[in-house]
Amino acid sequence: MLSKTDSMKIVFAAISLVEIIILILLKFVFKIDVSFLAFVFLLLAILEIAYLFFFFETEKRTRDIDIARFLGKDAKEALDYGEVGMIIYDSNYMVTWVSEFLESRGFNIIGEKLTKAIEGLASLFKENTGKITMEADGHIYEFIRGEVDPVVFVKDITEYFQLNDTYNRERLVLGLVHFDNYNETVQHEDEQMIAAINTNIRQKVVNWVSEYHGVIRRIRAERFLVIINQADFRNMLNSKFDILNEVKKAAASLNVEISTSMSFASGYSSIEEQDSAINDLMELVLSRGGDQVAVRSYGEEVQFFGATSQASAQTSKVRARVMAKGFAGVVDESDKIFIVPHSDADLDALGACLGFDYICSNHGKSSYIIFNGIKVEPKALEIYDNNVMDLVTRHVFISEAEALDMLDENSLVVVCDHHSNDLSSAPKLVEASKRTVIIDHHRRKNDNNISAMLIYNEPAASSTVELISEMLQYQAINTDLDDLDATIMYCGLLVDTDFLKARCTARSFEACAYLKRQGADSTLANEWLKDSLEDFVNRINISKYMEVVNNEIAIAAVDAEDRIFSRTTLAQCANYLNTIKGIEASFVIGRIDDSLIAVSGRSNGKINVQVILEKMGGGGHYNAAGLQRSSGSVKEIRQELLKAIEEYQQGGNSNESDSAD
Repeated sequence: MLSKTDSMKIVFAAISLVEIIILILLKFVFKIDVSFLAFVFLLLAILEIAYLFFFFETEKRTRDIDIARFLGKDAKEALDYGEVGMIIYDSNYMVTWVSEFLESRGFNIIGEKLTKAIEGLASLFKENTGKITMEADGHIYEFIRGEVDPVVFVKDITEYFQLNDTYNRERLVLGLVHFDNYNETVQHEDEQMIAAINTNIRQKVVNWVSEYHGVIRRIRAERFLVIINQADFRNMLNSKFDILNEVKKAAASLNVEISTSMSFASGYSSIEEQDSAINDLMELVLSRGGDQVAVRSYGEEVQFFGATSQASAQTSKVRARVMAKGFAGVVDESDKIFIVPHSDADLDALGACLGFDYICSNHGKSSYIIFNGIKVEPKALEIYDNNVMDLVTRHVFISEAEALDMLDENSLVVVCDHHSNDLSSAPKLVEASKRTVIIDHHRRKNDNNISAMLIYNEPAASSTVELISEMLQYQAINTDLDDLDATIMYCGLLVDTDFLKARCTARSFEACAYLKRQGADSTLANEWLKDSLEDFVNRINISKYMEVVNNEIAIAAVDAEDRIFSRTTLAQCANYLNTIKGIEASFVIGRIDDSLIAVSGRSNGKINVQVILEKMGGGGHYNAAGLQRSSGSVKEIRQELLKAIEEYQQGGNSNESDSAD
């Protein structure tokens, strides 16, 4: 339907056309002098133009009155004062009226189609879109479509936009810089070496922060506080924190084991909350092994940068002694203790549960291991089944359902060899417990979903058995392990270190020595851990699928739908591929049941498989990590893995993830 203005335009155009035709007929057909008539027509045209101008002005005033009546006089004056413009359009999106504010800004679009007159405005009329922001002639405008009436409100938000941009650029970012192993290193060095460490390592970081116009102040010998604005911090982010590698190079030149850990937080409502956030992030970074940076903006996920070196073990055993005392105190305050391994429990999880059960017995507490009815890794299950009659004379094994019936407010749940309830063999028990502790050696998740009163997380440790073995040695009462239990614990340490070939530190061998003194039989352990003929055949068959990426990474993706392997078999095959000369890391992908696909990653130390699999939602350790998926195909996961490897080798940051393997 045509608007009244358009109708008037057509009428006057038709009259003008008729006048021209009459003049042509009289002049050229009837040969009549039309000078006087032309003058009359000209006079009529002038009157038409005057009338048209008068009509438009009258219509504009009428519309102004209508708008004032529609909004109310006070509301109209408020819109004028606030410089909020309005555009009214018809059913064909033709502009029929524009407020004076917009006309003064050059929006002379009456009679034009709204979606064409203002480029980019068409998206305003799409479904679920009621507001858009656009720039025009140096101003930033916000266009808001009326929900009922055919009207668009236009607000100049240039000043707000500029203020918001200034705020985002200048808001404070707080950070912490921690020098890993600094105190343990300098306590054994002379003054000259300490001065060289401070000059070549600590001062390097101080200068780096100053280059980005930040302020850095020493809190302790090994820790510094950083204050920087958001704009400069973005530039720091773009550098991918290459200072981490520079520190390690400087440390290597001095032949010391010092790396750098950092945490940064922004967007919190108060400095107090921001300070708490950077301390929490630093705790998370250190629990993941250090040598990395954690960055978090309020309401967003944690981003990790770095993590290109293995977690370094602290040379001091003070923490182990303190944690042993802390766990002893918690056990003393509990009536019943339930010890929970992770789902698909392996020998490290079983051995850790047996070891912690001795701590509970030393304190005269009733303790129970959740092992009945849970999913257990085949080799661990075989060892358990063959020795269960001996084990039950010293330990009580129950199901999750039985534990839930016995659980009360003074019960303690001990989560062993994992820290996420997603991986627990008794998730309902862990969730129901009001008193929970964690002991684990995997790198922590950024969103730990277990509310624990005490956490002992040491990613530098080879295994949870290693941590438990240390705690047993610091008990007030001397603990004697049964030979069988010591052997099972020893097996757990062997499995997690690939027979002491990976992830070992001096403390790992000290744990082995302790277990040997307690009666661990290494010959029996090696016999238990021998590959079966089926395992050997599976390893050979999986190896047939191997491909080499970038001349150093082996990937074996078994895409046969009918081939089912155990998680242990995939891990063993990944270890086997790593023995090939020139291969620095390996990944094996295969089905572990009809609906679950697993990835096992292993590294010789050059490549961080944990960072690579974290990008895909998995995790673990620097040189041993894993992933499980209930969706997708082997081919799809292989493509995702190739992309993650490419991002890792290009220096991309890693995202936090579940721990596995």
